[in-house]
Amino acid sequence: MPEIILQADTPEDLMTKLAELHIDVPARSEGRRNHHAERYCIAHLLATLPTERLSYPLTLIHSDKPDFVLRMSGSEVGIEHTEAVPENVARANFLREKGLGPDVYFTPHAMPGEPRKTADELRHEIKADNPGSGWCGDSPEREWAAAMAHYVKEKIPKALADGFVRYPANWLIVYDNWPLPAIDYSKAAKYLASLLAEMDAFSVFDAIFVHDDSHMCEFRHAPVVYSLIKPGPMR
Repeated sequence: MPEIILQADTPEDLMTKLAELHIDVPARSEGRRNHHAERYCIAHLLATLPTERLSYPLTLIHSDKPDFVLRMSGSEVGIEHTEAVPENVARANFLREKGLGPDVYFTPHAMPGEPRKTADELRHEIKADNPGSGWCGDSPEREWAAAMAHYVKEKIPKALADGFVRYPANWLIVYDNWPLPAIDYSKAAKYLASLLAEMDAFSVFDAIFVHDDSHMCEFRHAPVVYSLIKPGPMR
């Protein structure tokens, strides 16, 4: 059943309401579920978006297909969520959180859609902590763009399937938990924008947002990179 998460009449009211939400994301070994990441992402999206992108009064509703509905004066936006994380890395993190392997370790390489590894394979890799071949040049930015594009592409047929409700505007949030060294988001966003245009993603989603725990990239026209703002009262 749809659930009203918050209602706000002004930007200041919105930030106050966002600060009151429970948006902690537990560790994977401590009961983390999809709804934890969903609420974390929607709260950070609304906190980070420029004030002029929202209108009031505003109501945020948790739903299904899409995950959220944002009702504003005279408009409605459907917002779908997905997490960009390799299954094998997520499972390895679960094992690390349980105490397997070193506390500090090399960033693993991953490929979108790679085969599922066995638990024994993951344990061996964690204990070995092989540094691998590393990254050079702009390979982190290109790998990031390819990974994010993979998860957007997976969402396109789901957003067009029967039972998925379409709204006057439709957004997608991608929560970026892809393992990489530090990347240049301005450069990476340009690579991703090209891939999104090639797959005609904007015929399905009017805006696509990708964020980790420090940056949010918006893809609509030319890509825009924001510093992620933590939900809380306006200063």
